[in-house]
Amino acid sequence: MRMRLTCLIAVCALVCLPPLSAKSQSDTALKLSTTVPQAVAEFKAGVVDLENISSDASAVHFQAASKADPNFGLARVLYVFNIATLGGGLTESQVNAELNRGVADAATYGNVNELLVAAAYREALRNPRAATAIARAASQLMPGDRLMASNAFGFPAFTSDQIPPLRDFIARNPNFALPYNTLAYSLWINGDHAGGLEAAKRQVELNPNAPNPHDTYAEILQWAGKFPEATAEYRRATMTPPRFPESYAGLAEVEALQGHYDQARAYLNQAIANAWGPQEKLSYMIQIAGTYALQGNSEQALTKQLDAIETEAAAQQNPQRAAISIAQKATVYANAGNTAAAHQAIAAAKAASSDVPWQVSYYATMAHALMKHWAPANNELAALKAKGATDPSVPKTRIAAAEGNLATQQGRPADALKILMAADTTDMVVMNRIAEAHAALGHPVVAKAWYDKINSNYALNLADFPAANARRRTRIASSNIHTP
Repeated sequence: MRMRLTCLIAVCALVCLPPLSAKSQSDTALKLSTTVPQAVAEFKAGVVDLENISSDASAVHFQAASKADPNFGLARVLYVFNIATLGGGLTESQVNAELNRGVADAATYGNVNELLVAAAYREALRNPRAATAIARAASQLMPGDRLMASNAFGFPAFTSDQIPPLRDFIARNPNFALPYNTLAYSLWINGDHAGGLEAAKRQVELNPNAPNPHDTYAEILQWAGKFPEATAEYRRATMTPPRFPESYAGLAEVEALQGHYDQARAYLNQAIANAWGPQEKLSYMIQIAGTYALQGNSEQALTKQLDAIETEAAAQQNPQRAAISIAQKATVYANAGNTAAAHQAIAAAKAASSDVPWQVSYYATMAHALMKHWAPANNELAALKAKGATDPSVPKTRIAAAEGNLATQQGRPADALKILMAADTTDMVVMNRIAEAHAALGHPVVAKAWYDKINSNYALNLADFPAANARRRTRIASSNIHTP
């Protein structure tokens, strides 16, 4: 169990905040500084949806609260937090600017408790460890605020050390549904599958009239391979207000895992029809591309969907997302042997955005490796590593996967294994590359064991294009591998 936050840590957390002109406050729960009635009403509605983990609905309320009182910094931060969590419509620079403005406004016009909550949610998107420290400071000042008390366990990383304090908190607040959500995922991810299912079911029992508890229970049922039960819970989530399009995406995952790709795309189109905004629509379009990647469709079907994503991203003034889609097309063309189109796509991806995202280097590395163009592949890998050295948002697993794949393609599978086994070997793409390296080394039994791990893992993320491709490659390779 983690120690309670000391005053020293609270002071250290405050060092990161703007100079305080906020009013001192020692209320046991959050008191709002805004005097605009509409802002208060919308904010309280947003908190209810936030506690129910309905990010779309809460974002709408927090945005309305911020518009009603433009100086209401905490409302601004919570709006941006929810939008960024959904992967929607603001660029990274816009997110940072709006978060910083919200925290500054909370410092100038709000009170200390509002400032702490705003700072915690801002840091949740940058530095979850710092966010947790600030949330703990806030929960000490507001011992009656259950939302901050829940966040004090850690902005969801689902680590094993969260479990004991979560159980302790639940023992003191047995009818508060929210912490059962974090407990369910934490238990499952750390190997207690029965406990994870039980916690998810308990959240539904405590809060049956919100969609997210049903969605959480459905997802963990899906991970357990209980597809009919998962489908039933996902459907309950789609019928429980406020509208929850993510549950249609969950239904799509269950269908895709069973090879029902047309039905998966039908559900994702329902998610698009129920999306709260254009950003969410784009996210489901990306998942449709994931179904094609998983299915192994023809070059034409997948590139047509990637073209649609590129067009939509450009319309939403999101050049980075457009660049990523163009780079993904490069790998599709390279895999089909269309080298001229692959080179054109790589060049177009780099030209699409003034701030070239790391994914462009990742997909360019993969495309050149597929075409056996070793020098440019190594150059792109070097660019990817350089980005990773300065930008903590670049996943180390993707760097390792790209480097390991390149080594295997070049006939150096033993070198690939050294790289890959030093990475996160629970990552889907890393596992696939490990299996491929073992197969290249003539280790069919070991390769099949890694392929089996992937095939028995039902935690599917259709928005993760490399993972969808890894599952497809695994399906093909594991059906062809022969063991003694």
